[in-house]
Amino acid sequence: MDVIPHLEDLWRYGRVLTGNDSDADDLVQEALARALSMAGTYDGTRPLLPWLIRIVRNSFFTGSSRVSAERRRLASLADISDTSLPPSQEHSAELSNVRKALARMPTDQAEILHLVGVLGFTYSEAAELLGIPAGTVMSRLSRARAALKQNLESNGDNAVGHLKVVGGRDAVR
Repeated sequence: MDVIPHLEDLWRYGRVLTGNDSDADDLVQEALARALSMAGTYDGTRPLLPWLIRIVRNSFFTGSSRVSAERRRLASLADISDTSLPPSQEHSAELSNVRKALARMPTDQAEILHLVGVLGFTYSEAAELLGIPAGTVMSRLSRARAALKQNLESNGDNAVGHLKVVGGRDAVR
């Protein structure tokens, strides 16, 4: 079981859940320790990343630091909105605006956008990971897209015209 190719995806997912780099590091480390202790339960015929993502997610929601991580995440939102990064180019500024808009979203919306839009899980794969029906994934994703767009528009960000948040591999376009 080689987790090395998945570390960056796990860390990014942990960052979505926790809201900051340090907590994401701790969460992924805790999840990998759990994965190691549960290695005997892993079915080698199935993809490794969904199994690891599930462990990261469960570690976050069952961890004793969940409440404090959510508080730090919310506090970091104020920090993010106060920092102004002078962009070296327009693309960098747009990405910064999208990052800020994502940070203002509830965790469940940012999580579904990350799983489907960034990691490329299908609706059914995301549903299985989250333990919810595929229809719920689709409705959460729809609300997340609308919230992201609204967050970008409410701050007058230019990224709305250039950003198209797409669904997973089975998204209807």
